[in-house]
Amino acid sequence: MSICVVTDSTADIPPETREELGIHVVPLKVIFGDEEFIDGVTMQAPEFYTRLVDDDVFPTTSQPSPGEFIEAYRGLLDRFDGIVSIHISAELSGTIDSATQARAQMEDVGEAIRIVDSRSVGMGIGLVVLEAARAAQAGGDLDSVAKLAEDLVPRSGLIFLLDTLEYLRKGGRIGPASAFLGTLLRFRPLLQIDEGVVKPLARPRSRRKGIERIRAHIESVGTLHSVAVCTADDPVGAADLAQAINDLVPGELAAMSTIGPVIGAHAGPGVIGVAYLTKSV
Repeated sequence: MSICVVTDSTADIPPETREELGIHVVPLKVIFGDEEFIDGVTMQAPEFYTRLVDDDVFPTTSQPSPGEFIEAYRGLLDRFDGIVSIHISAELSGTIDSATQARAQMEDVGEAIRIVDSRSVGMGIGLVVLEAARAAQAGGDLDSVAKLAEDLVPRSGLIFLLDTLEYLRKGGRIGPASAFLGTLLRFRPLLQIDEGVVKPLARPRSRRKGIERIRAHIESVGTLHSVAVCTADDPVGAADLAQAINDLVPGELAAMSTIGPVIGAHAGPGVIGVAYLTKSV
């Protein structure tokens, strides 16, 4: 039985890694006024962050439609026996709902599609997707690949340092992190994805202090299975962060990931972070 792993563009998996592992991506969209762009297809990260800073129009984002998932699923089921579809937290996006609606409408093949809520975003999804795709390439069947992904979700974590909460506030994704609003004039928000939502973690006074706090958090989570460093448009900051946690990483980094337009619309420029999988919950 051949299995395909599907995710969405918010996973921000590097293109060469997606190609190597045969991962299929259903993209979200980013919208500036009346202009709509496909995340990672008709708008790439460098162009997006330039426009985000320079444009007076604040971008919004949009999930894929059920029809877009149906089109993707039907095309893949012509070549594969089953699909494991792993997506951004339902608390942050309606993407899972669109995928679920699509499967329900595909009554003839719906049992061949398993949908997994990653309860995360960015490489917090990506690391789960990578492990599932490797298992599928190794010959795993639908049940085993889906169960692996589900078992990895509670072992996944994401912590990230922002320059400002303004973009999360404008995008309506701030959640419990709103507790930081009004207290950050001299601080940088350090946030985490916990139980599928954005939650506050610390208020370091500088990027250097933020990196130190990220390292302390990574040390506290237990034995690591894999780690990825991600950034919007700050490769120097990402390199500094990678160096700071280098001795904690098992082997090599799983990825150095660029945060794409959809996540960047909510996180803003300058964000850096670390996604990780632990060896156990």
